[in-house]
Amino acid sequence: MFATQRLNTVFQNAKKLKIGDSSKIIIFSDCHRGDYGWSDDFAKNRNIFYYALSFYFNEGYTYIELGDGDELWKNRFFSEIFVAHQQVFELMSRFYMQDRFHMVYGNHDVERSIPSVVKNTLYAYYDENIQQKRPLFPDIQPVGGIRLCYTPQDRDIFLVHGHQGDLVSDILWPFGRLMVRLMWRNLQLFGFSDPTSAAKNFTKAVRVDKRLINWSLQQKKMIIAGHTHRPRYPTTAQPPYFNTGSVVSPHCITGIEIRHGQIALVRWCVKPDFSGSLRIVRDIMQGPQPLDAWGY
Repeated sequence: MFATQRLNTVFQNAKKLKIGDSSKIIIFSDCHRGDYGWSDDFAKNRNIFYYALSFYFNEGYTYIELGDGDELWKNRFFSEIFVAHQQVFELMSRFYMQDRFHMVYGNHDVERSIPSVVKNTLYAYYDENIQQKRPLFPDIQPVGGIRLCYTPQDRDIFLVHGHQGDLVSDILWPFGRLMVRLMWRNLQLFGFSDPTSAAKNFTKAVRVDKRLINWSLQQKKMIIAGHTHRPRYPTTAQPPYFNTGSVVSPHCITGIEIRHGQIALVRWCVKPDFSGSLRIVRDIMQGPQPLDAWGY
């Protein structure tokens, strides 16, 4: 019940974006960009992500980042993350300057819900080359959720990170962040998994899925989330709960594409071609299916 209330609150306050059959959207979640140290899970897939995002930029897509874009539980300072992955942020900034980037915050970057933090960290950055500040995401307003209003069918698609209703990730997030910084960040070096993470705890991930499925059934809305790091694409006989997966899988990144009124689950990974050269390729894992294939 509490999770439903939390999701309802986010839905009611969600940012509204109108889309149509000409719209092209890519949704990635859980990038967990770090400082390029041994605990930076994003680092191993950075080149794949940059290549994929460059493709979407050139193809005219809008990029929606669905929470946990930056790993602010393990890392105290965004400035260190920015320096480690400046090329990625500059590409994201190009999306933003063309009004093609929207940021949803998750539990690992929940401080993006604080306007003063956003202003001090995301509006601009200091360029060492020219010894002055340059714009990054000026006046950006990260949000808890987004409602894509698909005008041809007059239906809402709810985009949310998916941690809502979880005690440690949602309500006690300062405690969860403290535990990650003091304990699990260091134990990760020895192969220990963080039990507070839905991505590394199967039972916890199943509970998250159930909460989101129940919300979809009760509200009769399509919902797209992240948080669990587990890609999900329902059959048309199942409730329309989709999950983007993540950008920190061992060998690939996954996301959700919405294009020409259809939705698909896609994967980008490195594969050898017939000559033995390694190439970054895009695979369609499931779909595409029309957005109205699920009936509501």
